[in-house]
Amino acid sequence: MKKEQVKANYSMSQGDLILTCITKADFMERDAEAFLTRGVKAERVAKFREQTRAAAKLPSDVQLDQQKQDLTAAVAGQRGVVESGMATVMSQVAIVHDNRSAAYKAFGSSSLYEDSEGEFYVNMGHLLDWAQAHVEEYKDQGLTTAQLEALGAENEKYREALRQQRMAISTRSGTTQTRQITLNALYDELAALCGIGQGLFKQTDVSKYNDYVVDPTEQSTDINPSPQA
Repeated sequence: MKKEQVKANYSMSQGDLILTCITKADFMERDAEAFLTRGVKAERVAKFREQTRAAAKLPSDVQLDQQKQDLTAAVAGQRGVVESGMATVMSQVAIVHDNRSAAYKAFGSSSLYEDSEGEFYVNMGHLLDWAQAHVEEYKDQGLTTAQLEALGAENEKYREALRQQRMAISTRSGTTQTRQITLNALYDELAALCGIGQGLFKQTDVSKYNDYVVDPTEQSTDINPSPQA
């Protein structure tokens, strides 16, 4: 069964959520005696602060995307290295065989530039196998086994770059899900504590009541406001 993506329980940014939690925790410490009457001890507020600090250390989307972008650039760069080596080989072949000839086309280089990532890696391997099998035919043009082996090593570096890129994409997805679960848990505790704070002051102090309203648009000017989440 496909696991559904975790969605945010809140409508603010990660940074705004963290700042809101810090501010509300300050109010809770100010009103510690009132919170004690509802069973909220200093230890719970301290734990909430620690939860907030941990959430603040979570990587942002920008940071996660940067790693992926760096690895994507590495893939493109390494493919360029392999394509350059391939072009050198085919220029040596072209000295003997016209690029329209069957012997030239047998290398399969014509479509490689448009190949997908996986197809490029596999088809480059086919080209190298063919070249190794016929290397003696082009030795006078400077084609060598060592040259082909070096190009094969570069093709393997390309495969490794692809692997790292795809692992990073997978890791980013998992990290994003874990981060969202953590932030949702933080918001749930924020909402619970602020709900207690609103209940404490809803009939006596509109200013303090508003201190515990999470969404500023829901703040009240009435002495007896209806509770807001």
